[in-house]
Amino acid sequence: MRIDRKLNTKKFIRFIGLLALAGLIVQGCLTEKTELPFIPPDVRDQYTGLTDVQYILLNPKLDAQSGYDFDKPADVYLGVDNFVYVCDTGNDRIVMLDVSGQIQGVSGFIPHPEAITQNDSLQLLIVNKTNTIYLIDLVENNHQIASAKIKTAFIQENDPDHQFTGITIHNGFEYYVTVINAADTSAVRNASFIYDFNGNHSSKGPLPLFEEGTGLFSALIPTSIVSLRERWLDISNNNEKTPAFIFTQKAQTSLFTNNFKVQFITTRISEGDEVLSPNISYFTKDFYDEKNYAIPEDVTLDRSGFIFVIDQGNGSKPPTFYRFSSTSGNIIQKYVGDGSNGDDIVFNNPKGIAVLPDAERDQIVYVADTGNDRILMFKLSNE
Repeated sequence: MRIDRKLNTKKFIRFIGLLALAGLIVQGCLTEKTELPFIPPDVRDQYTGLTDVQYILLNPKLDAQSGYDFDKPADVYLGVDNFVYVCDTGNDRIVMLDVSGQIQGVSGFIPHPEAITQNDSLQLLIVNKTNTIYLIDLVENNHQIASAKIKTAFIQENDPDHQFTGITIHNGFEYYVTVINAADTSAVRNASFIYDFNGNHSSKGPLPLFEEGTGLFSALIPTSIVSLRERWLDISNNNEKTPAFIFTQKAQTSLFTNNFKVQFITTRISEGDEVLSPNISYFTKDFYDEKNYAIPEDVTLDRSGFIFVIDQGNGSKPPTFYRFSSTSGNIIQKYVGDGSNGDDIVFNNPKGIAVLPDAERDQIVYVADTGNDRILMFKLSNE
């Protein structure tokens, strides 16, 4: 049963150090998980001096020179099992890494994977800008991704022009998918959605976002999505079930522009029910400031509530990743990938970002530097 399986795998979800994950084999036990201490939401009170440090590149770069053969990797994701998963788009596969970047396995053929997530049963769900959702069941295969079958979880046969661009789990097994209509992305109506799915992969239909597409609580060519469940894993079972999420979008068509390229969708109580609602506390804050973004491609967050966004950049704005405070909505750090940081790193169309969960430890930020066929790792330093 699903509940048994969750109990059997959730104990695996324990961070055990930067290098200790290589070769790890999942072994469950039928015991309830132990709650970790609650981390206060105002991280500024707990972690001082955060603005005095900056991100530096970690070596080696996960590129051809270091023996990796990534081809246009479009996403990087830290799984519930604490392995790092790369959508190796040009090579039609998923690559499993440990947190230090060592390859642990490579999946079978998945055509041009673009985004990935993992549910509480350690099943990987993948989308690839088609109307199909793929599934890899790692527990069924003793966590050996190379021998795991590639299954089809869902096909939207009645809308072949729909493209699934992003995916994230919420409430353990349910999930959201960002959708665009490739047949006519110049139109607003019926062009951009966020779908909600049940744990059995049946669609609940689109979320009730505004169709006009020009303000908060509306999607206009969405590029990625992350549930707030990612923050609360192993911290709070109740908060982990939140339907709240953050999504990014191109926010531009030939007819319309949306000034809110990154949106935080929270919840409120209405007539006794928890309903989705835009987070308006970030008005006038960096997080909603359109000047910070050209094309935000991906978003993630850590256990302390820091929000990370990778922006692709354009001709006038260099590609950049940001770390925001979820309390203030302002930038804490940013890394500009234009070679100006003293390490000669120039991003080329970066599309994915992931982060280790614990801000107080040696947290690593992973960037899918798509156009340069590599994954880069960064950490904070005051040196």
